[in-house]
Amino acid sequence: MLTLAVALAALGWALVLRHGFPHGDDWLHAMAGERPGDARTLRGWLATWQFDYAFRNGRAADAVARLILLGGRPGAMVVGVAVMVLTGLATWPWLRTAGRSLRLAWGVLGLGVPFLAVQAHSWLTGEGLLWVSGMANYPVSALAFLVAGAAVSGALSSRVTWLLLPVVAYAHLGHEVSAVATLVVTVLALALLRPAGGRSRATWAAVGTSALGFVVLATAPGLWRRTTEEDLVLPLLQALSRTTLMFASLSLGWWLALGVLAVVGARLAGRAPRWSAVVPGVAAWVLLLLARRRWPRLADLCADADTAVPATLLALAVVAAAAVLVVSVLVLVVHAWGAVAAYPVLALTAAGVVSAGVPIVASVCGQRAFFLPVTALVLAVACALRLVLGALAARGPRQVRLADALTAAAVVATLVSAAGYVTVTSQRAARNAEVYDGFVAQVEEARATGAGEVVVPELPEEGYAYRRAFYLPRYACDLRLFYGLPDGVVLTDEQRREDRTTDTTTGCETTWQRTLTRAEEPAPGRR
Repeated sequence: MLTLAVALAALGWALVLRHGFPHGDDWLHAMAGERPGDARTLRGWLATWQFDYAFRNGRAADAVARLILLGGRPGAMVVGVAVMVLTGLATWPWLRTAGRSLRLAWGVLGLGVPFLAVQAHSWLTGEGLLWVSGMANYPVSALAFLVAGAAVSGALSSRVTWLLLPVVAYAHLGHEVSAVATLVVTVLALALLRPAGGRSRATWAAVGTSALGFVVLATAPGLWRRTTEEDLVLPLLQALSRTTLMFASLSLGWWLALGVLAVVGARLAGRAPRWSAVVPGVAAWVLLLLARRRWPRLADLCADADTAVPATLLALAVVAAAAVLVVSVLVLVVHAWGAVAAYPVLALTAAGVVSAGVPIVASVCGQRAFFLPVTALVLAVACALRLVLGALAARGPRQVRLADALTAAAVVATLVSAAGYVTVTSQRAARNAEVYDGFVAQVEEARATGAGEVVVPELPEEGYAYRRAFYLPRYACDLRLFYGLPDGVVLTDEQRREDRTTDTTTGCETTWQRTLTRAEEPAPGRR
């Protein structure tokens, strides 16, 4: 039955991801290198990875994106399906930690966790899955985090842990969000998990690999160069309030579910709810909800750095409310089950919250940056649900039947929700893919005739693609070289804006080459 569930999950992701197509930074990475396309060779690929570490951003995820791009659209779909199904499978060690065994129903629910997570907002799919660069940076990093977190927590067998040590290292080297999340889990595992027989050598090896991997990423010159660029770093309060609202808008429902489950768990354990945490937690949740309603579109938060974030007093209130909500929920979780029993809930929640702070440093305004934090929080809710139903079943035969019925209901709800997500997303993504195919037809005609005009499209389903999918001021030369447009073919946008129109491919400098040029310039203040 679990095999059938895995097959159905793969089918669902395939229906969604078959509509993906290269756009945005995909062209940048496909044309990466000193000469456009050098990354297609082993030597050139290694050189671009080294440049990422030393100058661009410090992470390895973009190098992975360049590998995926070699397989074209079919290869990207296969990799995407594999990543999302494996993410579902990677929830199993966490769910097993929250209970004595992993029954069929919980296995199915674990496979549904990624479907539930990406439903928080369409941009998590559009920016995170339907283009290769987003997929490599966010879903792959989320998968690496789940595996690495399970390894340092001792939730995997020794043999499997030894085999997965490279994944533990990649959780840090791949992306700063997964690095911070994995570090949080590593610290909590050392602090809370003290097995009677001691940790195995494999678990200690995973802990050591995690620590070393974090040091390697944290000392990456490219990471620090990126975080000190003037056009990325906003004033702390402004960045903090904007990021807080963004994460809250994606996760408020899951915070409510986690808090309710913790209260129910305390009641099942015979303890009265801790009202000193419930009352401020509810008040903070309501305040964040009201603040979120002030901006009906998440994109409005990013419209203008000076006006699209809350005023100072509201910004302070938003940040304070978020802190109160997180602390209140964590207190309720510990009150319900104790820190050790609730370890998977605490570890996942803390990892999600702390890693969600990474966009503050980089002032990232895309929801894709919260792919891992939202996934971690959804899995934390699933683990909390398992603790509640386990406690309910322990109260007697009648409660066992009730727990089984509630488990079945949760699985059915997950399946229905996932099916709805696949149906809606595949339809809307198909509209974007149809427009992209029309663009490719223009390219092929212009390439065959050596003349004419190619108009980059505006995608009809904005939420199901990267916002700057065809942003010509950045990607014009990458597009021309990627598609082999001859000199004389005009590339323009639908408004035919002169500052975005090009007709020359020869000598056109790609985004990567411009970055190389910038890297060779002396730093400000140096001679």
